[in-house]
Amino acid sequence: MGAPADDAVAALVARGLRDGASLRRVLLDTEGAAVSTAARVVVDAVAGGGTLFVFGNGGSAADAQHIASELVGRYERDRPGLRAIALTVDTSALTAIANDFGFDQVFARQLTALGRPGDVALALSTSGASPNVLEGVAAARALGITVVGLTGAGGGELAARCDHAVVVPSTETARIQEVHLTIGHLLCEAVDAAVTAAGRDGEDRAAARSPRPAGAPAAVLARPELLAERARLGRLGRTVVWTNGVFDVLHVGHVTFLQAARRLGDVLIVGVNADSTVRASKGPDRPVFPVEDRVAVLSALEAVDVVHVFEEATPVEVLSELRPDVHCKGADYAPPHGAAVPEADVVRSYGGRVEFLPLVPGRSTTAALARLGVEGS
Repeated sequence: MGAPADDAVAALVARGLRDGASLRRVLLDTEGAAVSTAARVVVDAVAGGGTLFVFGNGGSAADAQHIASELVGRYERDRPGLRAIALTVDTSALTAIANDFGFDQVFARQLTALGRPGDVALALSTSGASPNVLEGVAAARALGITVVGLTGAGGGELAARCDHAVVVPSTETARIQEVHLTIGHLLCEAVDAAVTAAGRDGEDRAAARSPRPAGAPAAVLARPELLAERARLGRLGRTVVWTNGVFDVLHVGHVTFLQAARRLGDVLIVGVNADSTVRASKGPDRPVFPVEDRVAVLSALEAVDVVHVFEEATPVEVLSELRPDVHCKGADYAPPHGAAVPEADVVRSYGGRVEFLPLVPGRSTTAALARLGVEGS
């Protein structure tokens, strides 16, 4: 290759680097506040236990995967893995949705299935006009998910439809994508800083309940306090385990089960059915003891960290809000022959797991009630 060609390549490289550097300086002046707002939105959601959903097409799809991987794995600091999903990686879902519903729905359908209020969506489109990205934004906002848009070329429809938008002041796709990745790295850096700071500042407070001091009773929390505690534990990287039941006539099988559940994580939350739902499902003779008594006994057990009374017939609603990392059921519910677990799909939908724990032979509530002369199971 001769000198003229070498000179042309050198000029091209220099121009690209200068243009990229200049664009970042302009972005700081015109969109610096917007980038800071986007960072705070992502930090609040992810550090609070929510999920970041990232999506886009082509190079933006690659950026989505890059950003999600930095949060699930690590960026620059050692800290717990965080909830982030790139909606471009599940080829089976993408092709099935595109085939059955149209390519415009590939992101919207996944968000409808996986997203919950408290999550955040990061939508990438250099033009701001990608139909499937816009449909994804609409689906996210319908669910109450906050949407941050990264775009360019004046913003397009995307900027107008997002809760927060960062518009790169350029019409060159390559330069826009370069800056989008820079912004993505800044979001990850902000999350790193917030999570590690929360870990340092919260360690002393966390020790009061995670695990709780010896001899102290478990906390009995109503739903708002329970969800706030879950968010705090998420910021600290604690593994939260949940189980639930009537816990009427507590016996050694219950205690052994709760001890096994507690060993699966850092904090065990026990859901207790309210009296009204027990009567509805098991008859007028149940519960033998009112919920106040059942909660008092459970909260005295060393294995239990938090107790929550729920009024619904099943724990589906509380689990969809609480999102524990592990949900424990007895081995009598284990597939393929066990009883149905209606909440299992909810737990798995956000990435949690269901564990089936062994039972103590010959020890059951049915047997205990029979010895006491109480009908029902």
